[in-house]
Amino acid sequence: MRGTITILILFMVASSPAAAKCCSLGGGASYNFLGDSAVDIDMDSYDEFVRENVPAGFVAVPDVKTAATSRIRLNLLDNSRIYLLLSQAEGRIFGQGNVTQGNVTGPVEATGTLQANKLSLDVTAYGGELYKFSLAAEGSTVLGDYSLAMPDGEKRTGVVNGKWEI
Repeated sequence: MRGTITILILFMVASSPAAAKCCSLGGGASYNFLGDSAVDIDMDSYDEFVRENVPAGFVAVPDVKTAATSRIRLNLLDNSRIYLLLSQAEGRIFGQGNVTQGNVTGPVEATGTLQANKLSLDVTAYGGELYKFSLAAEGSTVLGDYSLAMPDGEKRTGVVNGKWEI
């Protein structure tokens, strides 16, 4: 009965505006809400609560950099978009997808490498355009720059951002 009352008091006190100002989850000290020792739950840290109350089994989120296949969406400065389905084999990255420029969408193929968080991709469109991407990956976000060689010899450069997901 005392435990039930203590939990009820904890919920009431923890939801009060004063609790938001006085309590913190750091420091490893015992939690003592509003200085009232009757409400002290005698817990050394938040980690102790997690260890005792969270199931040991959990699902690990796969890392896109080690996945056998992944998807990447790139948004170029000129409002073009490239979508790729990538595969990794023997330290190389291969892929196929499409590029959308304005209202025109066409197929592309990609090859590249991944070293640590640096992704280098060469993307060739069937119209002859060659994109060279130099990207940095942070989680699922990719940022970097690109150069574009057009079939007529024109060259362009720009910045790119996007998402890399499984």
